[in-house]
Amino acid sequence: MQSKIVWPILVVVAVLAGASIPLLFDPGFYYVDDSQSGAFGQWYEIGRRVLDLDWSLINPRVWQSGNYLAEGAWGILSPVLWVVGIGAHLAGSALIFSTVIKMLCLLLGGLGVYALARNFGALRPWAALVAVAAPLAGFTLYMDAPSWANGLMAWSFLPLTWVLARRAVLQAKSPTLPILSGIALVGIGYAHATIFLALTLGALIVEAFLTRHRPSIVRAFVLAFAAGSFAVIVHLPGLLTAPVTGRTSGVGNTDLLTVNLSGLFASGTPVGTPGILFFNAQFPYAPLLYIAWFLPLLAFVDLTRLRHLLRSRLSIVIVLTAALVGVLLPSDFGPLRFPVRMMPYLTLAVLLLVAVALSHARPAVLSRNRFLVAGGLVLLGAGLTFSAGPQYVKVLAAVTVVILAAVWVAYRVLGDRPLPVLGSESAGRLAGRGVPVVAGAAIALTVLLLVPQHISSPTSPLPDYGVPNDVSDYQQQLENAEGDVIIAGGVGDLGAPGAWDETLVGNLWYVTEEDVQNAYSAVYYTPYNSLTCMQYNGSTCGALYSRLFTTMPETGKTVADLMGVSSVQAVKAVVPKKDWSVVPEGWHVAEDTAKTRLIVRDEPVAGAGSVVWASDGTQVTVLKEDAMGVSFRVDEIGADGGQVALSRIPWPGYQVDGGTVSAEPVDTFLLGVDLDADQLGKTVTVSFYAPGYPAQLAAAALLLLILLGWPILRLVGRRRDGDGRIVRVARASRVPAPEVAV
Repeated sequence: MQSKIVWPILVVVAVLAGASIPLLFDPGFYYVDDSQSGAFGQWYEIGRRVLDLDWSLINPRVWQSGNYLAEGAWGILSPVLWVVGIGAHLAGSALIFSTVIKMLCLLLGGLGVYALARNFGALRPWAALVAVAAPLAGFTLYMDAPSWANGLMAWSFLPLTWVLARRAVLQAKSPTLPILSGIALVGIGYAHATIFLALTLGALIVEAFLTRHRPSIVRAFVLAFAAGSFAVIVHLPGLLTAPVTGRTSGVGNTDLLTVNLSGLFASGTPVGTPGILFFNAQFPYAPLLYIAWFLPLLAFVDLTRLRHLLRSRLSIVIVLTAALVGVLLPSDFGPLRFPVRMMPYLTLAVLLLVAVALSHARPAVLSRNRFLVAGGLVLLGAGLTFSAGPQYVKVLAAVTVVILAAVWVAYRVLGDRPLPVLGSESAGRLAGRGVPVVAGAAIALTVLLLVPQHISSPTSPLPDYGVPNDVSDYQQQLENAEGDVIIAGGVGDLGAPGAWDETLVGNLWYVTEEDVQNAYSAVYYTPYNSLTCMQYNGSTCGALYSRLFTTMPETGKTVADLMGVSSVQAVKAVVPKKDWSVVPEGWHVAEDTAKTRLIVRDEPVAGAGSVVWASDGTQVTVLKEDAMGVSFRVDEIGADGGQVALSRIPWPGYQVDGGTVSAEPVDTFLLGVDLDADQLGKTVTVSFYAPGYPAQLAAAALLLLILLGWPILRLVGRRRDGDGRIVRVARASRVPAPEVAV
């Protein structure tokens, strides 16, 4: 079992087997909540953009959902999501495609953890054990994998990026792979993963300084600058846009998805529920804080030897400390929400610690007291789990007995004691093979314990919209719609037969390829949001229908006119009959069923993005309009100048050539442009640029310089002749740091 190939193959088999177990209980396990309302439609739209060579940064037709750089997690700069998006266009089933993508991410994460643990010096069997446990941990398996796809994707690249970075810095290996892996991670746009990548690279700088090896220190800083440059490109626009959004920016605590110490102390128990306030319940009724059942084996570790080991592996300590602080933060900490989202990173650090400790810090003799401590830890975790969820007592008791037995077997085998079941000669037969036997059995048990786990908690605690699985079922809605569309309401009964025959939710509207503004958004523009009462998943209140035909005070136009809407679908279960039964003048009923009514303008108008209003005495002619801006000629204007409004949200980043962006939005939610009288007859151009784009361009230049220059420097360093300064620097770039003894 010491083969270099056997243990990684075992990781692949075990992770795939473990990830398949939830499907036995719920075939739709990996396609719920945000994967339905957000991820798949997002992937589909990214694929369309790539196939159409559409590199626009903003989409005015989906309004507050269309500032893709501010959304961050949209990942329009992610090569990984470009590939996934093209795949979404080729997929026949959103359920199957999502499941395959999630399982590949779990597998990538597991193999990355194996390589990382080995790089930290863990023995192959223990590295394989933690590699299997990491992607099958509670939060990853019950939250990120079924719903929060971007969190899963970004996390899956972190172990790989970390190990490649360590190899590049400390072992002077190629820098190209860690930079590309870092780009893949950061490009997904998940802030938590970017933060922990920064922490790992910062910790690597600390380790490089401890080696007192100047080339390693320089390499660590250069690699951090490369990753930081791409982080500026991806995240800076969102940070600069945040002040005008409705996202929480202060510090507060509602207890929503916060973590307590009792839940963490029970993280070795694979069943039950922690005491976490969930979205719609007091408890999530799933083991979200579960890390691994074998955590009590840390009782078999000599802490003095472990402290010595960690002095040369400070990265683990730094990331572990940061993740622990992170999960214990209040519910709202600046732009970060839901501290439980950092559990995968705490899990990673804890498991790395376990792998290193069991590999090199076990005492020569395992005393009985150590087994008693380990058993006590198992019982403590079970007791805390019982106090939070006593309804799980039967399965909890059974699992606890199994884990106690497994800990006892590990104690006997690792301590070179005979197993009574196998006879007194068993110790001799297992001599020298205790570690691979225990690790192999522990891997099997890690997978098998998912069965009782999913018997007691068969589904993700996040909601299932019950949308169809086939992509073709998302392309039959709104067949009679014209122009830009807005949906008033949302599906009233998700479980009703045919609930999604006529309407959809969130980003699934992208799959219809209609211009529907009810897309998923994690970023809110407050005035627009207040006017439309639109939720994150695109659903609205029933009052929106009548509001659309209300005249706004500043422009004297209706909301529908200002938005450039030509079709309105009213969901009858949400919109009151007294509202949807009214058909405004200039509109007609295009579809009318028991569930929805679709009204369409008699004469459809141009969609969002263009000029929709001009002040008295001002007339303009639109010359050109696309997603990134508008050009128009000023035909008439008063002596005091004038103003026009565009059917766009006034996000930071708009610039005007020939005018100025109005200090205040028009009618609270429209981009205004102020014009001077001398602009008569001239062309005015309104363009969108990413906020902070000069810094982005500088960051891109730095990234390109590092990505191309570092490998070239390494090639120069292979020369045996020459003694110039550049050649000496190049040679130093290929010199590894002194090896650290285990």
